[in-house]
Amino acid sequence: MVLFYLIQTYGSNPGLFGLPLTIYLKENLQLSPAQLASFSSLVFTPWMIRPLYGIIGDAIPIFGYQFKSYFFICYTLALGVLLGLAGLKSYTINLLVFAIILVNLSIAFSDVLTDKIMVVQGRIFNNTAGLQAAQWTALGFGKALLYYISGWLAQNSTLAIAFGINAIVPLIGLIGTFVLLGDEKKQKEKVLVKTSLKSLWSAIKSPQFLAVVGFIACLEFTLVPPLVNYIIYYYQDALNLDKQSLGVLGTYEAIANALGAIVFGIFSVKISRKFLLNMAIGLTIISTLGLLFISNMQTASLVSIFFGFFAMIAMLGVLEIAARACPVGAEGSTYALLMSVYIFAKQPGPILGGYLYNWGVAPSILVIISAGFTALCWFLIPLLKLEQE
Repeated sequence: MVLFYLIQTYGSNPGLFGLPLTIYLKENLQLSPAQLASFSSLVFTPWMIRPLYGIIGDAIPIFGYQFKSYFFICYTLALGVLLGLAGLKSYTINLLVFAIILVNLSIAFSDVLTDKIMVVQGRIFNNTAGLQAAQWTALGFGKALLYYISGWLAQNSTLAIAFGINAIVPLIGLIGTFVLLGDEKKQKEKVLVKTSLKSLWSAIKSPQFLAVVGFIACLEFTLVPPLVNYIIYYYQDALNLDKQSLGVLGTYEAIANALGAIVFGIFSVKISRKFLLNMAIGLTIISTLGLLFISNMQTASLVSIFFGFFAMIAMLGVLEIAARACPVGAEGSTYALLMSVYIFAKQPGPILGGYLYNWGVAPSILVIISAGFTALCWFLIPLLKLEQE
């Protein structure tokens, strides 16, 4: 399961090509901050319709298999597109949009299947928190290496080479599917689409589910986006950081994500979930406001570490509650809906922030607004009904 989550990270979210692509769009295609933010949101559209993949995966086995067949199709498509991109010397914006959407479609679909495996196994062994902590720990450490490699590629290589190296990821996925899921048993009973939709609708109507959705939206809405978005303009143009330094900052935040996941996994069963979330929200706000004091590589590194650590604890707390709330028979589609909210909540902020930054709004104002949205999470904690968990 960890392997498939790492494939998500290295494959397209953000992918080994993520930082080189962002630099190419900025320097070669001359995209403005707002245009870059819009591009990022557009190509991530496949991640926002994850419930559709969940419904398909829950209800329509291919050749009798619920996982193996879909993994083979997804990774084969991603491999073909990335190899095609690697064979080109230059790229137009339309070509990149079309190709990256296909890659994201493939990896997003496979990620929904992996989430379903996690939810089902977590329910069987009554250890959802532990499985999610392991998942995000692997993703955190995986992203740490990814950002370092991505920064090196942006500094020393071409986008075509980055695409070519990235093609190794879905190839590993194909091999992993054959080895790890080779003995998957054919599904004898099908979950009807109507039944899956009914279970999904039942979950959506739950006040607790809606509170989880609101919590995720407020926690993830930010006008100050990650390194694969317009914030690169500020780091490069105002702080004079080189491409490799951008990769190092991503590495620091990813390591902090992994450490936050480890801490959550250890203390989630020992400390009140309400206390853990309250603390994480407060410290996330402080970390976000720390962006106000970034003036060089050292301060940027400290803020990246603190933000990555505490934001991960808060996120895992609410996702663990969400995983427990998934109805039997619609685990894939329900959890996929929540993760779609997670992805979708990240999109409007960077686009709006990109336009505001382009219009001359000070980054400090964007930071304060972002911290305010995080603070709204405090008002949603009572609705999560943590005392019932």
